[in-house]
Amino acid sequence: MKNTLKKLIELQKVDTQLQYLERSKGDLPQKVGMLKRRLEEAEESLKDSERMLDGYRKEHGRLEIEIKAQRGRQEKYKAQLLEVKNNREYDAVTQEIEAAKAAIEQKENRLLELMDLEEQTTGSIQIKKEEMDKLKKQLERSNDELTKRLAKTEKEEIELKERREEIIKELKPRIVSTYNRIARAKDGLAVVNVVRGACGGCFKSLPPQKILEVRSMDKIYTCDICGRILVYEEDDSE
Repeated sequence: MKNTLKKLIELQKVDTQLQYLERSKGDLPQKVGMLKRRLEEAEESLKDSERMLDGYRKEHGRLEIEIKAQRGRQEKYKAQLLEVKNNREYDAVTQEIEAAKAAIEQKENRLLELMDLEEQTTGSIQIKKEEMDKLKKQLERSNDELTKRLAKTEKEEIELKERREEIIKELKPRIVSTYNRIARAKDGLAVVNVVRGACGGCFKSLPPQKILEVRSMDKIYTCDICGRILVYEEDDSE
């Protein structure tokens, strides 16, 4: 059991070093992830605006064609007014002219709306493009900084992870599972030393009998308060 506890102590030291390396990166990984998400959202928003602008322009083009057609129709009926032979024909042609006029007004009003929408959307697209350029530059800077930090710790991190795998292979799966469960619950600190008669994790004093039991290193003991695995290393316990 002493060998098992020594392996657990070593595993905790390796994990503590890995945790330190991870924390040395600061908030850069989260910042890079956040910037990537914002950039993706900005790109999607830009595409939506561009699709809207394309739709406005297509409708604009159709309306101009339709207005031209209605004006041609209006002129045709105006010419027919000169050829009418009775009041009934006159009224019929006049109705056609009024209908063409109403259609032209309706389409021209919509055309004015579209021109405003096109102008607004074009402005919005320009702003979004500028925002995307800023995000790309921020992401590039943050990525470069993160890459530099990773380069400094990459070799050490690989070596630590390889050593961790070696240690785990020498431990029983049940013990590894217990260690991992405690580590997840206690911010990565699963194995602690008895320091001056107290738990090195929660710093609660331990009964003398418990200290003697832990010191014997013949069984896995846990703190009754925080649940961490207790060990006894002479140098740290003084």
